[in-house]
Amino acid sequence: MEKQIKNAGRHIKGKVLDLGAGDLNRYGYLFDCDEYLKMDIKPGSNIDVVGSADNIPFPDRHFDSVVATQVFEHLLDFEKAAKEVNRVLKPGGIILTTVPQWGELHSEPHDYWRFTNFGLIKLFERNGFSVISCVPVGGFFSMIAQLKIRYLIDKFNLYHHSFWGRVFSKMFLVYGIFMAWLDGIDGSKANRKHTIGWCAVFKKL
Repeated sequence: MEKQIKNAGRHIKGKVLDLGAGDLNRYGYLFDCDEYLKMDIKPGSNIDVVGSADNIPFPDRHFDSVVATQVFEHLLDFEKAAKEVNRVLKPGGIILTTVPQWGELHSEPHDYWRFTNFGLIKLFERNGFSVISCVPVGGFFSMIAQLKIRYLIDKFNLYHHSFWGRVFSKMFLVYGIFMAWLDGIDGSKANRKHTIGWCAVFKKL
């Protein structure tokens, strides 16, 4: 995902809102922008502004770009959120978003949706955007790797076991790199249909 966001990041510029930034400054360093504001529904040391994606606390046409990574699956009213993004963007403004197509339940109980590329594009097109790009994040082998790794993390609660977490993280890294390599040599349509998710860039009309 980081690779896909970096590739799409050339479209991000000016004054940027990171929608649903979370606890970590995950991707801000990838963008060449003038100002980078991080918003989330909960306060935190990484957060500049507290607010909800379906009621963004900024005036109309305030931002040049919006970044929303792994956010829309957690929004009950993702339609309203898309409208809000359109409202706060300047004409010609950009949103870069990633969404899952497959994946385990997470951030329960606030995990509501999964998206295909077709559904994601339709969502933004009917809310005043044109599509610049929509590319898969990984393929069949990466998807299988993620499902297995996430199952083991949840099964054995590895996030809360520092020793075994460190041991397994090295194994997971090697396995993940190998499976991503298999995706790289399999350019088939079948492989891309079974992606982890999508990384898309839309432009406000």
